[in-house]
Amino acid sequence: MPRRRTLIVTSVAVVAVAAIGVGVWAFTDTLNASLHIAGGPTAAAEKTPTAAPTPVDEEAAAKLAAETAARGLTVGTVLTPDQAKVIGHYWQGNLIPYKMADGSQVLISRDQPLPENVKADAGRKVTAAANESANSGDTLNGAVEQESKKISYATGHQVIVVAHVFTALAPAFETTGWTWMTTLGDGAQFGDAATAAAAVQSVAPAKGAEIIVSQ
Repeated sequence: MPRRRTLIVTSVAVVAVAAIGVGVWAFTDTLNASLHIAGGPTAAAEKTPTAAPTPVDEEAAAKLAAETAARGLTVGTVLTPDQAKVIGHYWQGNLIPYKMADGSQVLISRDQPLPENVKADAGRKVTAAANESANSGDTLNGAVEQESKKISYATGHQVIVVAHVFTALAPAFETTGWTWMTTLGDGAQFGDAATAAAAVQSVAPAKGAEIIVSQ
């Protein structure tokens, strides 16, 4: 009998210790969960990234920078590299840089006439294109047509080019030689630049075009 009591007491002690252990575990788990829930929003708030600039913000910043860089400058002004970069970055604006054959850049406007230094530079580029066509035997002067499109794109203006080209000569077109023509596409040939330019003078305003004469 004494031996049996000892076993019962021991069993009760084991059960009590187990119960206490379960209680401690449950309390600890509940406490950890509470701390996790309480700390969650703070941790999330700390990791929230800064909003990225919107395209509208970037365009407004580029516009302001371009206007600041061009302030006080007139069309035809030779730009510094920094001015050309900032103004050219805002490509939606009326003021844009035009790259000359020597690598310098000049301020031009999409809604103002091209300055004379830019028109002269474009004319020299047309002459180079005409020589390229002549040297390659291209009497259709494809290089001149391409250069005309490049000038139009670079200036933001429609252009009519008056060029001294090597081609089949009118009226028989049996021989080749140098003559003056325009990019109007009518095939007319002229004896000199002035006559050719005069022939397109009345047409250019109606087309809103600038006349570029080969130099």
